[in-house]
Amino acid sequence: MRYILAAVSLVISLVLLGLGIGQRTIWAPPETIVAQLQEPPESQVVVIPGEAMNAHDGVQTLTVEGDGPITAVVGRAHDVEGWVGESAHAIASVDETDALVLDEQRGDEEPLPAIAGSDMWIEEAQGEGSLELTIDLPVGFAVAITGAPGEAAPAAIGVAWPFDAKTPLFGPLITAGLVFLALALLFLLLALRHHRRRRGPQRRSHRELSRAERRALRREAQQGLPLPAKPISPSRAGEQGAIEADASAPAGEDAASATPSEPDAAASAPEPGTASAPDAPGRESGTRERRGTRSRRSRFGLVALPVVAIVGLTGCGPQYWPGGESEAAPTDAPTPSTLEETLPPVALTENQFDRVLESTRETVAEADAALDAAIAERRLAGPMLEARRTNYQVRAQNAELAEAPGIPDGDVELLLPQQTEVWPRSVMAVVGWQDGAQAQSALMFQQPDARSNYRLVYMTTLASGVQLPAVASPTIGAASLPGDTPLLLHQPNEITGAYADVILNGTDSQYNAWFREEGDALRAEIGRPAKDAMRALPEFELSNLEWSVAEDEQAPMLLVTNEGGALLATSFLETQRTTPTESGVEIEAQAGAGILAGVQQSDTGIETTYQIQVLFSVPPADAPEGTQIQVVGYSQSLVSAREVQ
Repeated sequence: MRYILAAVSLVISLVLLGLGIGQRTIWAPPETIVAQLQEPPESQVVVIPGEAMNAHDGVQTLTVEGDGPITAVVGRAHDVEGWVGESAHAIASVDETDALVLDEQRGDEEPLPAIAGSDMWIEEAQGEGSLELTIDLPVGFAVAITGAPGEAAPAAIGVAWPFDAKTPLFGPLITAGLVFLALALLFLLLALRHHRRRRGPQRRSHRELSRAERRALRREAQQGLPLPAKPISPSRAGEQGAIEADASAPAGEDAASATPSEPDAAASAPEPGTASAPDAPGRESGTRERRGTRSRRSRFGLVALPVVAIVGLTGCGPQYWPGGESEAAPTDAPTPSTLEETLPPVALTENQFDRVLESTRETVAEADAALDAAIAERRLAGPMLEARRTNYQVRAQNAELAEAPGIPDGDVELLLPQQTEVWPRSVMAVVGWQDGAQAQSALMFQQPDARSNYRLVYMTTLASGVQLPAVASPTIGAASLPGDTPLLLHQPNEITGAYADVILNGTDSQYNAWFREEGDALRAEIGRPAKDAMRALPEFELSNLEWSVAEDEQAPMLLVTNEGGALLATSFLETQRTTPTESGVEIEAQAGAGILAGVQQSDTGIETTYQIQVLFSVPPADAPEGTQIQVVGYSQSLVSAREVQ
């Protein structure tokens, strides 16, 4: 019966284990969920928001197939929306059948520019005829897909997610199979144990010898007749000892006088020369005990193996058990929990700025080598581009003239992007040089619109011994303010002209009290005292020197600091007019100015215009009385020259 129970349990175990394994093999659900576009798009760009990409858990794999070039870019949702702008586009979503459906947004049908290469994208992928992009896209980001310029976006678009299939019967079936396997082994062990007990040695029982028979045996022993050789079992050792004792007793001695212990003593007495004989039973007993222990351990291991497997299954994932995955209870919309979440997003991240800075370095270096302002225009704008154009113009005619300062090649010491979702956007950075002897430079970039790249507008050298005010981290950024804001000590629109007047008139300027003179290296270099000293030089004894100032076309750019003030980057133009005081006196132009003016000497005079870039630290409106605006960086460049008519 035990063998039958073991066989039945084994069969049931194999069936259950087979069904359980089948749940994860031949009957297993597909390993991925694929959402395929059901209709070809009409627009030039298809936008897949982060909400659609996160319709299922796991890393997303985007596949696109079409004719010709294919481009897919990943960026923050508001950046993608800004780039698309008013153009017609399609927004993809995942419906309840796990299919991609499009919502066509009507708009401008003009051909879109190339979407690749923008500073705003986190990642780009391009292919010819097909494209695959694997990404873990969070909500708040989006993917934009385009095909050949001016043509509709590819029609074969799919998104795949890994599917950790839920097989709720796998756990119960495997567990039950292992339970029946353990029962089968247990029944088998019980059956073997019972069988071994039943088929053990069957010994015949022997009757006790009578007194007459024992006397006869003694007589035969006295007469020297050998005893019959018979194997004596351990159970009859005492009986044989008694016989031998009777045979060796003296004649006439009554066997009855022998004490009961004599046969036992005779039986237990060792033979001469057989000292190891008494140990034999002990060794056999120890061997039997060790064999029994190993047998018990083996039986325990056979039963324990399925038990351990059953216990291990209890740690399997919840997808292997009925009701293991419960739907999360609906929660309210998430509320911002950090400062970054309550503020507008920053214009760009640190990684994005690293790419912008490296691209600017490479582009400007290429333009400087080729003396090509068109190349420089890709990454320079405003005062920086104007100064470069002038430098290229004079160096094209005189290669010995000094080059314009290059873009700093050191590490980014400070990064302050603007908090904004609209355009134009600005970002300021303090960048060092690999040559530690050079002072750090403050760079101010601006992105005029969503389809343009960032361009360097201002670059000033930080003044020695001047400390920048504290600013926010790159992940928080800083707000910008309008030119007429009342939140600063003085309005930004007024600061540029006021400082230019101070440079021109010194302490006589009505704005002199606005600005701190201590530590202002620019004022010491080109301010009123420096101008008066120049007039007194012997070479200008027969010349008349006059200066005038004018504001530059570029509007000031500012970002707010931690204490409520602002860092303000601006520029203005200063023109030096040198004319003779007597007839016959000629004014000699400097090398670069002579090239721009077209003459090296003039008897009417030379006008030379310089561009002055300044970075101010402007206190907040509620600053203590007596607080002044401080110059923290500046630079100057020749931009034009002409002969006085």
